[in-house]
Amino acid sequence: MKKLIYIFLVAFTFACSEDFLEVTPTDSVGKADVISSPANMRTALNGVHRLMYQQSPIEKASNRAGEGYIMPLLEFGASDMLHSSGGNGWFRSRLKWLTHINPDFTDARYPWIHYYHLVANVNNIINAGEAMTKTDDLKNVLGQAYAYRAYSYFRLVQLYANSYTWGNPSSDPGLPIVLETKAPYLGTKRETVEKVYELITSDIEKSVSLLNEAPDSGDLSNISLSVAQGIAARVYLTKGNWTKAAEYAKFAEAGHSLMTESDYLKGFNSYTLPEMMWSGHIVSDQTTYYYAWFYYIGTNFNGTQNRTNPKIINRELFTEISDTDFRKKQWLEDAPDSYKGALKDPNYAPLIPDDATDEEKKVLEDAAKASFEADRKVIMTKYGITSRHYTTPYMSVKFLNKNPGSIDSDDVMYMRVSEMYLIEAEALCRGGQDDAAATALYNLVSSRDAAYVKSTKTGDALLQEILVQRRIELWGEGHRWLDMLRNDEALDLEGSGASSTLYSDGYKQDKPSTNSKWLFKIPSEEVNANPNINDADQN
Repeated sequence: MKKLIYIFLVAFTFACSEDFLEVTPTDSVGKADVISSPANMRTALNGVHRLMYQQSPIEKASNRAGEGYIMPLLEFGASDMLHSSGGNGWFRSRLKWLTHINPDFTDARYPWIHYYHLVANVNNIINAGEAMTKTDDLKNVLGQAYAYRAYSYFRLVQLYANSYTWGNPSSDPGLPIVLETKAPYLGTKRETVEKVYELITSDIEKSVSLLNEAPDSGDLSNISLSVAQGIAARVYLTKGNWTKAAEYAKFAEAGHSLMTESDYLKGFNSYTLPEMMWSGHIVSDQTTYYYAWFYYIGTNFNGTQNRTNPKIINRELFTEISDTDFRKKQWLEDAPDSYKGALKDPNYAPLIPDDATDEEKKVLEDAAKASFEADRKVIMTKYGITSRHYTTPYMSVKFLNKNPGSIDSDDVMYMRVSEMYLIEAEALCRGGQDDAAATALYNLVSSRDAAYVKSTKTGDALLQEILVQRRIELWGEGHRWLDMLRNDEALDLEGSGASSTLYSDGYKQDKPSTNSKWLFKIPSEEVNANPNINDADQN
């Protein structure tokens, strides 16, 4: 019989009993009463909202902060948001494809911990709420709880199981499904991918139905009806249900506007920006310091991860962006290369004649250094980076702290409306509705590029255009790894600007359907402790 060392599923379910349920920071409602009424359940739900971005309260995961860590995790190791150097070591092994395939490493463990923790908390709300009279307030709380459970299982099944579209969902091993919140708190077996998606779709449909009947909270850190519809659009796109994906994406777009150039280039640092559908609003007493989202992906956050490792765009993707598209301003193609310095950067290195005297050589070199530093100064002034921050060609300036050069934690973005236009366009195209797909794409891209004209492409050519626009629009926002999974894309960084030495095995990998390395490993603690999971169940 297995020794119960540390059972994630057991611990998380128990952690959400009345003694351990996450509540608001002030603990304004007694924990024993927290699921006794809709009002108190909303207080518990506020704790769930906070779990999405706060530093984890779970032992062995306390140096991670929710989606702010997982979103970079799902970009690094994929093809588009690249590291320019090893930085201070954070994520270096992830780039090399070492950590997510090691069940003892945090990158494999943390998503499991985070999402099952969310599941356990909302299970309490759902199980208590379903026994109560459905007031408008309770419908809103329950609708959000069902959405959170759907979202959590959806993230987990994408990472720890084969894709629905190219796999065999009726037989592929999926996830343990935990719905109970009472003793004996035993871990469960891995259900099939199909069974997991049945729960996900059931939950998100219940969420949409409930939220459609309830007043909206008006808080972007909450899950609104449009956010639930957006989650549904993601789910159905990943399942290959093109009709429902397009329908839900269209529903989710309603009432949301696209950003102007001015708003778009402000740095994606505030939940108040237009297009924001769902975001973690971080107030000063909830800062995550060096566990912040912007610490990993921002340009002017004052931490060693980004000071010495500005994130760069895949150069082949950059060439796909029209010169009239204002999104191209999010990357600095000709930024001075701090790694090489003025005398080795080809944009600054002086051409010194063979017969130049030492004095003439020094004059040319000094001029190159002055030009190099002047251009760096322009970037420092415009984007608020310090003299300790490196610059490098193709560096990102998409994500900028509101308080440049600080360690302030800015808001964490989970969903914005532009994604819905892209889901609508892709689903319509895959469903054979090329003209409608081209129109949906035009509605988005023309707002970024005044010279863009509606595409006349059809079939796969149109699909590829949509997918490229998706990569450009959602760059760095946590989508690329999941997109490569569902589209069964191989990884090849040749010509991207990435270092083959820095990336090692993460430089090239065969497509997911033929390469099990794309699967995250189930944490060793779960395999060792859950009596319903054995070594043979490991990915």
